[in-house]
Amino acid sequence: MKIQHKRIIKITLFIGAIVIFYSTGLNTQVSALVQRGLLKTGIFNPKIERAQETTGTSENELTKADFEVQFYNEQDELVSLKTFRDKPIFMNFWATWCAPCIAEMPGIANLYADKNKDVNFVLVSFDTDFQKARHFKAKKGYTFPIYRVANDLPEMYNTGSLPTTIFIDAQGNLALTHMGMADYDTQNFRSYLDSLK
Repeated sequence: MKIQHKRIIKITLFIGAIVIFYSTGLNTQVSALVQRGLLKTGIFNPKIERAQETTGTSENELTKADFEVQFYNEQDELVSLKTFRDKPIFMNFWATWCAPCIAEMPGIANLYADKNKDVNFVLVSFDTDFQKARHFKAKKGYTFPIYRVANDLPEMYNTGSLPTTIFIDAQGNLALTHMGMADYDTQNFRSYLDSLK
């Protein structure tokens, strides 16, 4: 009887730990930590060599409608993507509940610290409650700007995948779309961004 009782207690504690793990959101943080380690292998990084082969082709030209998309910034001001056309655009779709999104954030933060004068960073949160995204950014000490979608996204931005990162060159051409996490904090990728000017 004592063995049976101990077994029930162990199972109850195990189930309780799992419930706490998921209800507090720790599962996302732990998963992101593991995925951050996987990012360092480089196997998830965008294939920028293929992207460089197609840069400047007419099929990559974005339409006026693609730049009409609007976002709200952290001050709840309406901002149009066309206001960012003076420089290349690094647009990242993410959410605080998305472990791969969280995994790539430190690399994006480092890239932003190095490249924010040369590239416009548009990090678009898909959190239902934008305050969660603001809180996450403040808690982590990130300095990049975050936005939320103001209206429907044009078709070309609807990938159905988080994270998704879209690169637009300074001439307004789609340079690269990468679905899934990546380590953007590399010299190779910095050189690629320089080529988009």
